Amino acid sequence: MTCTDAPAAPVVDLAGAFRAVASSAWVVTTRAGERPVGFTAISVASVSVAPPLLSFNVSRTSSSLEALLAERRAAVHLLAADQEQLARRFAAPAAGRFPEDGSWGFDESGLPELRGVVARLAGPVHAVVEAGDSLLLLVRPEVTAVAGGTPLVHHARAYHRLAAA
Repeated sequence: MTCTDAPAAPVVDLAGAFRAVASSAWVVTTRAGERPVGFTAISVASVSVAPPLLSFNVSRTSSSLEALLAERRAAVHLLAADQEQLARRFAAPAAGRFPEDGSWGFDESGLPELRGVVARLAGPVHAVVEAGDSLLLLVRPEVTAVAGGTPLVHHARAYHRLAAA
């Protein structure tokens, strides 16, 4: 038996490939004790209709991860086309994400709720899946509010409004 070098792993530009994908812009919220916590996400996806399940991923370095794992509940908010500044605020440092400006409040269950969104789904974390440098969270929505409207879209590192059909 001879020892040979293992073939080099292929170089995969996953980030580059996914920059070509247009995604809806979301904000995920939860709480850490009485403090609201949240972040912008473009990885929200429908997983199952029966039972209802959605997913999103969270970087292991996210300032929101500890709160999500402790609270085990989350709300996901589909941002409206005119909410780019909200998307940017929740992608910026955590200290400025929840100003006292009327753009949010706590819902009846105590989760942070953003106002003016296209849709909001909230419920318990159903499962947490190890996924490389991230964790994949599955949420089983128990609360659904759909206001309708045009969503904000993220593509090629920028936010965009959809053109009217």
